[in-house]
Amino acid sequence: MARRNDDLVREGNRGEELRRLAETRDEERARRRLERRHSRAESAWGKLTGPPPADGRGTHGRAAGRVARRMRVQPHTTTTAHLRSWFPFTNDAGLAVDGPLIGFDVFSRTAFTFSVHELYRAGLLTAPNVVVIGEIGSGKSSLLKCLVFRNVPFGVKFSISADIKGEYGPLAEATGVTPLRVGPGLAARMNPLQGVRRAPGQTEEAWLAHQRTRRLLLVEGLLEIEKGQRLTDAERTAVTFGMDALTREHDGTSPDRRGEPTLGQLLEGMSDPHRWRTDAARISVDPQRLLESASNARMALYRIVHGPLSGIFDGASTSNLDFTADGTVLDLSAMRSSDEMTAMAMTCAQSWLEAELSRPDGEQRIVVYDEFALIARYLPLVRRLREQFKIARAYGMSNVIGFHRFSDLAAVGDGDSEIVRMARGLIEDTGVRISYRQSEGSLAQAREFLGTSDVVTDLLKRLKQGVAVWNIGTQYHVVKHRLSRIEKEMVQTDSRMNHVGDTPDTPETSSPPSPAPAPTAMGTDAVSTASGVGV
Repeated sequence: MARRNDDLVREGNRGEELRRLAETRDEERARRRLERRHSRAESAWGKLTGPPPADGRGTHGRAAGRVARRMRVQPHTTTTAHLRSWFPFTNDAGLAVDGPLIGFDVFSRTAFTFSVHELYRAGLLTAPNVVVIGEIGSGKSSLLKCLVFRNVPFGVKFSISADIKGEYGPLAEATGVTPLRVGPGLAARMNPLQGVRRAPGQTEEAWLAHQRTRRLLLVEGLLEIEKGQRLTDAERTAVTFGMDALTREHDGTSPDRRGEPTLGQLLEGMSDPHRWRTDAARISVDPQRLLESASNARMALYRIVHGPLSGIFDGASTSNLDFTADGTVLDLSAMRSSDEMTAMAMTCAQSWLEAELSRPDGEQRIVVYDEFALIARYLPLVRRLREQFKIARAYGMSNVIGFHRFSDLAAVGDGDSEIVRMARGLIEDTGVRISYRQSEGSLAQAREFLGTSDVVTDLLKRLKQGVAVWNIGTQYHVVKHRLSRIEKEMVQTDSRMNHVGDTPDTPETSSPPSPAPAPTAMGTDAVSTASGVGV
């Protein structure tokens, strides 16, 4: 009887186990059915919202570009240094900042935007200065005009420090700016020794000291350009004595104190040793002997005041640039007949502009120096520009220098000369370097000044019109500059070369200009844009 009870217990346990197994199988089947239903639902949703299906021959559907045969590529193993050079399998991400649209990247075919101030704020640049080089006809000047023109809507003003060729008139007209034309026979007169406005929070002592230093450096620079050599100690001392005797800023007690001297008055003060005999006595110098030692400097100043520049910088200012406008253009095209006269005018104009551009409460501004090759011939101008580069970050300025060839810079002196070293230092202080086409003979100098690799150096001679290599920090971009309809008229610098004169048969009419060719699609060799792009 006990054995039968044990058998019943075991049968009961097996029945309970069988029931559990059946429930588990039912749950597993239900779970699999639910997963299949979810999978079918996800597949249906993907077909409705996702991309068209694709297989080894491409995607399905009309105009899908399917291939008749599957491409079989052998696997290849290499380093990332080599893989990054493969095009189009790798593309650059571009600049991660907003700004005016310049054009598009040649290789990635993406839009290229550029803003020096935005790049600096993003920490991608440590120096907000820019250098643009390019042969005549490559598009250098077109880019300079478009850079300042397209930054105006972003609240960045511009200043053309010296329009030597008179080609920035259309830009001024497009931005509502009135250029200031300075030159022989013109009514405009500017005093390079004009006082600097006192900055907020600046003490009177610091303000007067700043004005005195600026005026002395300006006069020394003018005299060095006129003489073609450095001033002697006696000549610099005579300039200092003459300036202090005229302004009396060191004591402020004389009734003859003048807050705003002129070059003509300075010449009178230097020629009158009686007015600075007290200063000469402090250093035990005979005033008459010092006057004789500084005769060359006085004659150079006389030529500046009464020579070719007579009536321009030898009196009180009659015209001023409007720095509250979107930009300023200083037109010096009337002085282009003499490089020396132009250099002196640029020195005076540069000092005059610094009074406004270096104000601590000034606005963000782009300052363009389009003829840097001319500036590089004169050491005083290069020194002033070097200081302008150093203070650019403090005053929110971006200095942009432009020239045609590096061989022009190498021709101003020996490789170890001070002026060449300073010119190279200016380029090294630029955070953005934009290089248009260069001739074969200028490639060696371009590599020396820019420090480019063999690949980039070789690319410079193959660039087409409007295409440039942009070196921004450590990044390189090959960019195609595009022009709008308004800008094509604004950057036109060869209108006279393209002009078709009146024919004898129809004297009142002229042949219509040929239509500009449409922009062409561009690959790695970047074809040129429409004709008429500025130089």
